[in-house]
Amino acid sequence: MIRLANITVRFGEEYLFRDLTWNIGLGERVALVGPNGAGKTTLFKIALGLFFPTGGQVVKSRRARMGYLPQEEVVLGGRTVLDEALTAFGDRLALKDEADELSAALAAMPPDDPECPAVLERYGELSSLFEQHDGYQLEASTREVLQGLGFAAGDLGKRVETFSGGWQMRLALAKLLLSEPSYLFLDEPTNHLDIEAMDFVESFLKGFKGAVAVISHDRYFVDRTVSKVCELELGRFSAYHTNYTGYLEEKEKRRDQLVKRQGQQAKEIGHVREFIARWKGNYIKRAMVTSRERMLDRLLAERIEIPSDPRSVRLRLPEPPHSGKRLVELKGLTKSYGKKTVLSGIDLLVGRGQKVALTGVNGAGKTTLMRILAGQDASFSGERVQHPDVHIAYYAQQTAEMLDHGLTVLETIEQAVPDLRQEQARTVLGAFLFPGDAVYKKVKVLSGGEKSRLALCKILMTPANLLVMDEPTNHLDLSSKIILEQALRDYRGTLVLVTHDRYLMDRVADAVVDVSDQGIRIYPGNYTDYMWKKQQLQPPDNNVQTKKPGAVSAVKDDWREAKRRKADSEAAGRKRQRQVQELEERIHKLEERQRELESDLADPGVYSKGERMKELMNEFQANREELARLYDRWECCHSDGARGQPGGDAPLGSD
Repeated sequence: MIRLANITVRFGEEYLFRDLTWNIGLGERVALVGPNGAGKTTLFKIALGLFFPTGGQVVKSRRARMGYLPQEEVVLGGRTVLDEALTAFGDRLALKDEADELSAALAAMPPDDPECPAVLERYGELSSLFEQHDGYQLEASTREVLQGLGFAAGDLGKRVETFSGGWQMRLALAKLLLSEPSYLFLDEPTNHLDIEAMDFVESFLKGFKGAVAVISHDRYFVDRTVSKVCELELGRFSAYHTNYTGYLEEKEKRRDQLVKRQGQQAKEIGHVREFIARWKGNYIKRAMVTSRERMLDRLLAERIEIPSDPRSVRLRLPEPPHSGKRLVELKGLTKSYGKKTVLSGIDLLVGRGQKVALTGVNGAGKTTLMRILAGQDASFSGERVQHPDVHIAYYAQQTAEMLDHGLTVLETIEQAVPDLRQEQARTVLGAFLFPGDAVYKKVKVLSGGEKSRLALCKILMTPANLLVMDEPTNHLDLSSKIILEQALRDYRGTLVLVTHDRYLMDRVADAVVDVSDQGIRIYPGNYTDYMWKKQQLQPPDNNVQTKKPGAVSAVKDDWREAKRRKADSEAAGRKRQRQVQELEERIHKLEERQRELESDLADPGVYSKGERMKELMNEFQANREELARLYDRWECCHSDGARGQPGGDAPLGSD
């Protein structure tokens, strides 16, 4: 177990958080969530020993092996892709290297050399150890992981430095997965992955035996990989024993309770202030007034803050101009780059009111198809017909580079949409992480992510009846994604979207277009419908029992049975989670009491009161023993949970 106890981080006079306690159990699957700037990455680095807090301590086993994928790009080089990935097995490969050296030495020795038996014995030991540690399977396992993360077979012999930063991050992730650490910390692991690679990582993590802690803005990924969510917001740390969807539901309930408590607190503050104002000058009630003043100070210091709710910010896109039923039509479209043909013989009609998501592996031509649909690329053969009254708003990552660097954030929106009231503009900008005075920052000083968010705001506020968007959720936190999702769902125009955010596709799209080197295939419905239909179209695997063609009812029966098993498992999981939560509450209360006792025992005056000192010492010792017992029970609960976690694999299309 890793235990972060009473962690405080302060920069100058500002506290990032204080007295924060976080336990990461063996085999636990936990997501750390919260708004940008809350301190999530800092907390990861404290657990890893890469950042030292202002106060508190980190307790972990000296033998625990830590693995960390940072959010910033990792720079690798000097080897081929395969050789770099194999460095994850340094200890096992060292056995092979020594055995190879001894083998060469044996080949050069005369048979009667007196050293020969000892060398031969050592060679046998090393070969046996290498085989016991699956040494002869290392390369096959490495190739499987690399190809699962999107590397083609021909890429494995290429030098690492010839690949982009995004592909080097995939390679760094491959090394981490192969090394199988005790604790795996992943900070935005899906940023550089396509959907197929994300599916592979999710499947890999399901069989991973160590603990996983993840920071991710990909809701679909978090839902499928974690069983606990820890929230860091406004300096407070809260645990939810569920996946991300359950966390949102539970958070809403807790928020309602917090609002009620805030109302009760406000009434209490009002009553106390009224009492003080009424009796302030009364000499007889001076002691009572002083007591109420102290009470008021305490209430104000403990005033309840309500975190902002992204669902309370409703972003309404401009009403789309009227258009006909047919907006853009492609007929026999073919697009090549030199000798390489990316799109061939594409026929596609985008109709009024449709919301279409394009998907496919990296390099399949999704972005190229988007640019052609948006009228940004005219170098193709075939026909593109744009019907009258079509107004296109196009968002791509390069859109950010076309912003006027001399304007402020607010001026950029006001210039793009002159009729927009400043209040509306500031609301939109706040929703996309430009709060308060940040709207007065010049574009030239913004980071790349900030420019992308500003460009997105500008496009969303531009009146259009065809919105073409390439990866709009990059650089957005989870709250901003919720706001964008709601806005796109309510949008009454036509949308064509490329995104790796499967949750967004599931919530927004009414059709999915799969782009591949075979052309395009259209699947009506959202992402879940697409995955189910695609699975039915896949050729059967001869090594597994398959369903008869067209036996949809049998498939649905299997789904119902899987859902029943999942519900039983989740019920057991919820019972265990309640036990863990009760234990954590008891541990928290005892820890608070221990701190009070330590403070009392630190007072020299207490030692002049023999009976009182004895009471405090006895309670302190009893509490320490009880804490040790509760820690053991807490770890046992987590170990049991790791062996049988609720909420495992769910069939496609299930809830």
